[in-house]
Amino acid sequence: MLMTRIAALFLATALIFSPAGAAFARPLAGAEAEAMDKALNSYLAAIGRNDAEKIVAAFPPRILNVFAGATGIEAKKLTETLVAQTAELMKGIKVGEVAAKPGPLEVTDTVLADGVPVVWGLVSTSFVSETATGKARNNQPLLAVSEGGAWYFLRVDGAERRQLAALAYPFLAGVEIPDAVVTPLN
Repeated sequence: MLMTRIAALFLATALIFSPAGAAFARPLAGAEAEAMDKALNSYLAAIGRNDAEKIVAAFPPRILNVFAGATGIEAKKLTETLVAQTAELMKGIKVGEVAAKPGPLEVTDTVLADGVPVVWGLVSTSFVSETATGKARNNQPLLAVSEGGAWYFLRVDGAERRQLAALAYPFLAGVEIPDAVVTPLN
């Protein structure tokens, strides 16, 4: 009985002092919410305009560093490549009705292993895409991360994207992220 209590106390203490265990959601409010809304609206507008440069500029730098390290490509060259690939992917796609779920965003404060504090949350986004083969409504999660006083965004709608995000932000490894839902429109 005493060993069970000690084990429970040890576990509770470990959870309190671990970055992932200390993470509690809170509503984003005030100037912090205004800054996030402004950055998010700019990002969503870039998607609506198929503005590859602005879309890539909104990626978290930590994600770009992980990707650069994994590929061995210099950061500047990587950014140029991602802009070119994003522009190519968006050719022939008309994007409209880009929106984020309204309301206060629930965020979590976390300190990374290197001591950098981040604020993060998942934003539900939707848009209609139109290609030569038809139209579809896309509902997908978007990771919003504030690091170094700026807000960044990354789609986390598939296993590969989630793995990349978790390499840069290890606390995401245990976070349940909804799948994207694509509904054909005719």
